[in-house]
Amino acid sequence: MNVVDNLDKVTTHLLTLLDGPFPAEEERDALLEEIDKALQIRDSLLQRLSPPFSEEEIELGKKVAVASQQVTPKLEVFHKQLKQEWAQIQQSKKTAKAYGQAYNSPTADGMYYDKRN
Repeated sequence: MNVVDNLDKVTTHLLTLLDGPFPAEEERDALLEEIDKALQIRDSLLQRLSPPFSEEEIELGKKVAVASQQVTPKLEVFHKQLKQEWAQIQQSKKTAKAYGQAYNSPTADGMYYDKRN
């Protein structure tokens, strides 16, 4: 198979991975590894791409170019969802820590708690 065919298959596979619903936490690591692997393969294929191209390869290349334009926004949406979830986790950790250390910090109304009782 030539490089353009492989590039088409990898790009199509990447789009199918990104089109699915946002996975649960248990499945997310496997999906991230699969996306990373597909992106690395795609990058290496893009670097190996060199002219001259046949008419068939040119048509397939146009299809790949259209699919590639769809990949970037989908990756950005996926990244944004991961960032939002990460922020929620950090906030819940901060809240849990503040709740556990409620008596160590001064209160908002100026009162303090006597630790001897």
